[in-house]
Amino acid sequence: MRILELEQYFQSEETLSEVLNKLEDDFNIVDEYADMAKSGVYNNASAMDEIMIRLSGCHSNLITALGIAESEKKNRELKKYSEIKIEFEKNPPLDSKGLPKSFTSAPAEKEASGSVANYRRIRNIIEAYKNSCSTSITTLQSVLKDMGKDYNHPQG
Repeated sequence: MRILELEQYFQSEETLSEVLNKLEDDFNIVDEYADMAKSGVYNNASAMDEIMIRLSGCHSNLITALGIAESEKKNRELKKYSEIKIEFEKNPPLDSKGLPKSFTSAPAEKEASGSVANYRRIRNIIEAYKNSCSTSITTLQSVLKDMGKDYNHPQG
């Protein structure tokens, strides 16, 4: 996955769903090993080393994608907030006495936040998979470490 290619998919709402398609292989690998962990299949040290290497590659891709997703969401939210504020200042609504109302941040923040809902959803999915991948790697490291202790110090 190329970072510039991935960034292109974040440029519009129409291509945003392509981000998930581009990350599908990584998602599938994370899901596959999560299912293996649930069924207790982690019992072969060399296989677990291989799994950790694959998950590390996924983790790298997901971290990169998450960085782009977070930046896009924040930038678009800030841009929308600024647009709302500028428009308000150009044409402030009038109160019941015909005087311009003061700008309040909360409604503008809420509207800006709503405008990036799809970007937030994509970011949250990527973040969830990145966290799952991190947890799997940490678990594998712990299991391998414990296996090494058992191997080096046989019981009974």
